[in-house]
Amino acid sequence: PGGFSFRKFNAMLLSTSLCFPWLIFCTSAFDNFLPFPNVATPSSNKNGIYPESLRDNFKLAFSDRYFEYADAQLNQTLHSFTISLWLRGTENSSLIIFEYVNNARYAIELLRLYGSYYVEINGRYHNCSSYSLFSSSPSHLLVTWNSGWGNVSVYKDGYQVCTANLQQGGVIEKGGEFRIGGSYGFRGEIAYLNVYNTFTNTTEDVRSYRRRSFSDPSAIIPWNAFLLNTHGTVRILPEYDIFKNTFTRLKCHPTGMELTLLRVGFSFLDPKELVLLNDTCRPTLVNSTHVIFFANLSECGTEVIKYRNDSVLYHNEVRLRGSPSRVVRQADAINRTRVEGKLRSISFDCWYYMTTVHQPIYAPHITSFHKGGKIGSTNGYKITLYHNSNFSHAFTEQEYPINVEMEKEVFVEVALLRREQSPDIWINRCRATPSADYWDPVRYDLIEDGCPNATDDHIQYYNTSRLGVRRFSFQTFRFNDYPSAVVFLHCQIQFCDPADAYSRCRRGLNIC
Repeated sequence: PGGFSFRKFNAMLLSTSLCFPWLIFCTSAFDNFLPFPNVATPSSNKNGIYPESLRDNFKLAFSDRYFEYADAQLNQTLHSFTISLWLRGTENSSLIIFEYVNNARYAIELLRLYGSYYVEINGRYHNCSSYSLFSSSPSHLLVTWNSGWGNVSVYKDGYQVCTANLQQGGVIEKGGEFRIGGSYGFRGEIAYLNVYNTFTNTTEDVRSYRRRSFSDPSAIIPWNAFLLNTHGTVRILPEYDIFKNTFTRLKCHPTGMELTLLRVGFSFLDPKELVLLNDTCRPTLVNSTHVIFFANLSECGTEVIKYRNDSVLYHNEVRLRGSPSRVVRQADAINRTRVEGKLRSISFDCWYYMTTVHQPIYAPHITSFHKGGKIGSTNGYKITLYHNSNFSHAFTEQEYPINVEMEKEVFVEVALLRREQSPDIWINRCRATPSADYWDPVRYDLIEDGCPNATDDHIQYYNTSRLGVRRFSFQTFRFNDYPSAVVFLHCQIQFCDPADAYSRCRRGLNIC
């Protein structure tokens, strides 16, 4: 990912939740693609996550030009078949996704014509109506046919979208040419098209083909046969998104990210050699089928790498122990660095909404307290309490909630969690409540609209030269209606461009 413009953060109000942030998006990705065709044995995998032997992780990209196609020969007569593939692209009025031609006869065909999709078996067509087979992200398609019943079905992402009876008792003769693309224009990408000589009719069997995101040696026409026979301006591009979606699982939890590697897809890896960005963090669970990592939001090298209006992106990576902890990402159109022969890491990311921080501040006469989250594991920024005005001695997690006598100072630091450059911040609002509910009707505003409470003379700001850090203090108090309650502090921040002389951060208290 590239940098971001600080201008985007002017007058942008952000707040974050310590205890349970709401999740909006999870992503994971592979860094450093394999060159093609670089072949080695899995045992040679010493310096990278991904083995060079998996040379078939490529997709074919079509650009809507005529006579762009890839083909392979069918060498056996079929009484049934299953065709499994991944498809991404845009819809044109007429296009051929795939076809099998024998002696100038179209024996198998899936195409779109004048707004409708058609499936053809030996010259007999069925209109699958206008149900779209395309989407902006890769979708799994499966077409299956059985001669005995004449049944043909089309599935998209595991769900049946079309079925008909065509050519009962017929056969698909061998010796013809199976094509991806064809004489009609097709704009999009196809990957992992494998042809099998079996019929598929159960939900579990249909969905099992989604997991075959590779060139399947059990197929009668495997994917690599098409990669070796492209025509026209078809492009061969590296493909890892589908493989990643097939063999990894990512969950974004309130306090961290959980990445699961399915060992069937990563059988060449030794789990003992895998670590996160902080190489003291290793798999939390290893069994015969899964390798699971948990990256706490404030540990294991987890970083905030991107901000937007109301959310932040957390990032970590699985890598081999002893390999470089940072992967260089290509930011420009070209470069002249050496192409790495192996994948060096599996990166994964989670977007988190930045809602309000709920942090217990002090607990007068409290005897027990159950924390609703890990102290310090905030989203985008964190609140830290200090013993003194020098901000040199912070309270530890084990000390929360802290016991403070009445009318004593509490020293508060709000700091942005950042990676490399970051915007500056200003504390827009801080509110104290006797519960973790920001909207608790019993509350006391310490800072409002970026200014200290005008009726409270005990709120003091402290200067600091550190970008993205603000400090203040206030005098302890108790709520009259809840004299023994834990007091929670809720803070919201505002992002500013450090170069903007008129930003809220630069004007500071001058406008209060």
